[in-house]
Amino acid sequence: MKTYSFNVNSFEVKAKYHERDISDIFVPLILRLDEMRQNAGRRIVVYLAGPCGAGKTTMSLLLESLAPAYAKSAAQAVGMDGFHYKSEYLKSNYIKKDGGEILMQNVKGSAETYDFEKLREKIAALKTGDVYWPGYDRLMHDVVEDAVFVCGQIVIIEGNWLLLDEPRWRGLIRFCDYSIFIGAAEKILIRRLTERKIMGGMGEREAIDFVMRSDAENIGRILGRRAKCDLELQMAENGRFAVK
Repeated sequence: MKTYSFNVNSFEVKAKYHERDISDIFVPLILRLDEMRQNAGRRIVVYLAGPCGAGKTTMSLLLESLAPAYAKSAAQAVGMDGFHYKSEYLKSNYIKKDGGEILMQNVKGSAETYDFEKLREKIAALKTGDVYWPGYDRLMHDVVEDAVFVCGQIVIIEGNWLLLDEPRWRGLIRFCDYSIFIGAAEKILIRRLTERKIMGGMGEREAIDFVMRSDAENIGRILGRRAKCDLELQMAENGRFAVK
């Protein structure tokens, strides 16, 4: 096992990867992306999608960290968390569901709580130049505008809904040069998400309630309604990854 330390939304996160996964999956992947970038002669945009709890953020940062040693192109990882609607908006707007209305704040993380148009415009802008990218601060639980300057040659965007095969969302695929999807068993994802909420300050009962009320439904939606991808990885209980 090899341990990496990453800053994720204001938290230091330690991620462990099996060395065989690094040598057999992730190094060949960054080499493939580097070759694509060189052949294209321009920036390439990579989507790294999958359900919450699948390790997308740390994987994108792992690929970024491997690039200097193995690639000629600079890789840069960014997430879509900064495209959540701001907290004030979520607390005062509703979505329609099952014949009723639900406060957005109560289902934060669902596709409807993201500013889709803002996300689409920012990804489109990456195709023609460098951009400032919003971030998300988990200490403030809110969006931070212009948090990152994106100038990498391989831009890896990670997010739950990037490959969602639903109206509007499926149109995002045209901005993508290469797509990756991470899958896992629902019970693994729910356990990981509950642990994450507790780490963020929630009590155990509150964390379980939140995950089952919001995240569990999102997991089913993401796994069941996704577009085809170029590479699919499956995460096992022990943290190993396999190419499907």
